[in-house]
Amino acid sequence: MEASRVLSLSQEARVDLWACDERLDEMTDTPPNSSDEAITQAAAIIARALKEAEVIIATDRDARAAAVPPEVVETMERFSDILARLVDHTESLATRMSDLTGSVAKLAEAQAAQAAQLPAEVAKPHLPDLEPAFAAGGEGIDVTIAAVPGFQGLMEIQRALVRLPQVQSAAVRRYQDDEAAIQLVLTQPMTAAAIAEGVTSGTGKRIFVDEARPDALRLRLRFLNGA
Repeated sequence: MEASRVLSLSQEARVDLWACDERLDEMTDTPPNSSDEAITQAAAIIARALKEAEVIIATDRDARAAAVPPEVVETMERFSDILARLVDHTESLATRMSDLTGSVAKLAEAQAAQAAQLPAEVAKPHLPDLEPAFAAGGEGIDVTIAAVPGFQGLMEIQRALVRLPQVQSAAVRRYQDDEAAIQLVLTQPMTAAAIAEGVTSGTGKRIFVDEARPDALRLRLRFLNGA
């Protein structure tokens, strides 16, 4: 029905257009009485033709819209909206990724520049100096022990020193006023801390290094009060 209506309107419009064209030819071939009359006639013919064309276009658009179910039209519109939102989201995500990549690159450049400015001694870890050890053999080490917990405690100290695998001998040279002197001979080099630790393990009493001079072969140890 709509198609036949469109066809009818189209035919009418063609007739009007042909009539308009013929009328314009007549106006061109036959000079009008006045210029105003010619302009008025031409305007009227063109206005009528435009109105007919507008009716045809509107009718055709309505016919096409009526041929598509409303559900399909609504679905297509929703799908179009979803696609538009997806495009906007993708563009926003791309922008954020670009900004993030730029920030990471700037941070890496700043860290590289900061590392290049550090002095060599800061870049390398500092290793602690090794404690000097007492040499093995010879006349031995002159060990002085202060705050000795009695004569029995002195015997425990001597036994603890002799049991150390690096010790060859430990001879008591003097004991007076809770202070003892021991001549210690080593088979292997030992540090002052290792000697003190061996005495503490052997006697069960805490002892610490008061003075250590491996170059002079002298060592002074002291028991903690009440230990």
